[in-house]
Amino acid sequence: MKPLWRSLLFVPATRSDRFEKAAAAGPDMVCIDLEDAVAPDDKDEARNTALDFLAGSLPSGPRWVLRINSPRIELGLHDLLALLSSAAAPDALFIPKASSGDEMRWLDGLLSTAEKDVDLIPVIESAEGLDRAVEIAGSTLRNVAIGFGSADYTAELGADMSAAALAYGRGRIAAAAGQVGIAAIDGIWPDFMDDDGLRGDAELARSMGFDGKILIHPRQVGVIHSVYTPGADEVSRARRIVAASEAANGGIATVDGEMIDNPVVVAAQKILAAARSG
Repeated sequence: MKPLWRSLLFVPATRSDRFEKAAAAGPDMVCIDLEDAVAPDDKDEARNTALDFLAGSLPSGPRWVLRINSPRIELGLHDLLALLSSAAAPDALFIPKASSGDEMRWLDGLLSTAEKDVDLIPVIESAEGLDRAVEIAGSTLRNVAIGFGSADYTAELGADMSAAALAYGRGRIAAAAGQVGIAAIDGIWPDFMDDDGLRGDAELARSMGFDGKILIHPRQVGVIHSVYTPGADEVSRARRIVAASEAANGGIATVDGEMIDNPVVVAAQKILAAARSG
């Protein structure tokens, strides 16, 4: 079964009491955060806490992700060295402020040398990274998804986080993910009490090709899953499209008065795959 990318829920590495609570909220991924959620004076303790937890018997359900500090600064290097010499086994590393394919290949090499079976999720958070989105996304087979750090991106540009301000960045990242065949994960919705705003933002991102969203609170999980899980009508139509295409032996068919060609069939197959996984 293909993995789901609908929800990546962040939890501070300083709050080990929240790790299992985050998993119990039902996200597809839980990301233990060593970067923005941890004050400078708490970095060492947080790192030890996260690695000890990830070396143990992890709660079943979500995939476990670790966000390290940027590997281009000293804190990130400490994170990497500690991970490589530990028994910690996260499913993936969330790499903030990814800026080049060379950086991702370097990380791949370190993990390979240490015989760490860990996936990579580079996160684009700058104009420099966005300019190299395709290069970053396709830099290594360890890359399973690419994320959008929309808050840092807009801060660098001096923009707000409106749909218009995010449209260019979202489009570039979704296109890069589609080009190399990995998932695209959208950035945060900062007001975790605003369900309507979250839903609208997620629906827009999904329409642009994103597979899921970074979440900052467990209460956001249900809304996101309702957006990214295909509904009954959507699944029914997808089944009719695939059946009509098969009946036409791959040729042109019609469903509900609409001409069905190969791109429409591929989209329908993705909907059915997501419905089966969910």
